[in-house]
Amino acid sequence: MSKEKGRDARMNLAALAIFVATSIISYRLVHLQIFKADRYSALAQEQRLQMTDLNPRRGCILDRDGEVLAISQEAYSIYAVPYLVEDKAAAAAELSLLLEMPRQDIEEKLGAQAGFVYLRRKVSPDVAEEVEALRIPGIGLEKESKRHYPQEDLACQILGYVGTDNVGLAGLELQYEELLSGQRGEAELEVDPRGDPIPGVTRITKQPVDGSDIQVTIDSEIQFKLQEQLAASVQSSGAKSGTGLIMDCRSGEILAMATYPFFDVNDFPTVDPALTRNRAVTDAFEPGSVLKVLTAMAALQEQVVFPETVINIPPALKIGEYEFKDDHPMPRSDLTFTEVIAHSSNLGTIKTAMALGKDLMQEYINRCGLGRATGVDFPGEAAGVVPEEGKWTATTLPTVAIGQGISVTPLQLAVVMSVVANGGFLVQPHFLQRVIHPDRSVEEKAIEPGRQVISPNTAASLRYVLGEVVRMGTGTRAAMALYNCGGKTGTALKADPRGGYREAHIASFAGFAPAENPRLVAVITLDEPLEVYGGLAAAPCFSRVMEFALQHLEITPSMDKKNTRDRVVPQ
Repeated sequence: MSKEKGRDARMNLAALAIFVATSIISYRLVHLQIFKADRYSALAQEQRLQMTDLNPRRGCILDRDGEVLAISQEAYSIYAVPYLVEDKAAAAAELSLLLEMPRQDIEEKLGAQAGFVYLRRKVSPDVAEEVEALRIPGIGLEKESKRHYPQEDLACQILGYVGTDNVGLAGLELQYEELLSGQRGEAELEVDPRGDPIPGVTRITKQPVDGSDIQVTIDSEIQFKLQEQLAASVQSSGAKSGTGLIMDCRSGEILAMATYPFFDVNDFPTVDPALTRNRAVTDAFEPGSVLKVLTAMAALQEQVVFPETVINIPPALKIGEYEFKDDHPMPRSDLTFTEVIAHSSNLGTIKTAMALGKDLMQEYINRCGLGRATGVDFPGEAAGVVPEEGKWTATTLPTVAIGQGISVTPLQLAVVMSVVANGGFLVQPHFLQRVIHPDRSVEEKAIEPGRQVISPNTAASLRYVLGEVVRMGTGTRAAMALYNCGGKTGTALKADPRGGYREAHIASFAGFAPAENPRLVAVITLDEPLEVYGGLAAAPCFSRVMEFALQHLEITPSMDKKNTRDRVVPQ
């Protein structure tokens, strides 16, 4: 009996142990499958499912005629999962030639202590296909898009560029980032234990919204001509650089704008950042005599002078501690006001400004928007610098009257010239013409009427005066074969950052055409040309670009041709 009792005790103990173990397992199963089911289900789903962004198509940038200036193309990024690449040296050797990268750089990336590394971003589909054909474990492709600028350097400083992640970094790409970029979508995809996506089980949870196309005011033909002539003028004059723009004086539409030297936007990461600046908008300079237009505008509007008013030109004027002189001989000592502007007499202009007075001069500076941004739709616009109210000295008025001691951008100068050309209105310069949304609906840019700055009669009188600049004054080299025009030359000393001025000049010409019924204004500036005078260095560029633009737009030639090239007086 004792043996049987012992055996029963052992069986009972074993049964108890099995019961306890079964109970524990059952409790654990119930605990995991019922009480903790949601938590562990979420963990399993998190390991199996991943969320990924779906990139929208970035909108195109088109010129006014619909020509593509910027477009996004299909591209691929080559990546690696380093721990899955078994023979890193062999893989690096095979990839080096295709990716055009040093073998050592690829091998270094493959040796990184990371689960994912990019080897090369945004290669062409052809290169991606060749990489895929190698079938190297751990090397994969990621579909992306790459911004492409088919016109290369055309309008390069206007367009700007995007970064590796397709985000606008400069120019119109930055200005209209919100419109162009669209909205990212989201997708849920299943991955295998190695983290690779399982084909065919992707679920889109949020559809991406493609970016809108924008059509801008730039005319590619006029833009090309401006760039061609700027390059030729800089090279022939020995200047460091040149900037120019052409604008519709009635609407403020910018048809062309550039600074030479240019750059290929497709290669922007390798370009000197200084070349990417749109200097017509972002850089201010002391304009010199070209700003005598503002003095003339104020004096004619306030009837301080009339075109035929005679002004005596002395040998010099002593004002405060400074003596002002003309830079070149005048034809005689008594000049009409028209001749004062036509021959760019500093002394005649200063005497006119003194009769006008500093308060009125300051008022017209404000009326024309100098010292504040024009509000053009472009990032980084400079406001320029004007003398601070209440701090004018004895020499401020005469200095400002001849365009020194005040700084403006070429775009601001074009706006001032537009006031003269369009009958007295201050226009809003702009690049955007229309937005073409993904659903192909079109949103037109609203053009608001400009503010009246001077009367139509004053504008007409000033157009006559500036026409004489080209007919017989300092701007005869701005004359064109088919059209009459008006404008003003400028030769300004460059300010020295340490104070005062240095022996370096900016030559400029700002003008409008046709003189009888102006349609366009243009501004040309050359930085430190060997021929320092605007009438010699900048006016010929204006002539060639403006005549091309007018013919391209099919503007009727002038019937009564007045402008000639029979004499040139530098200034």
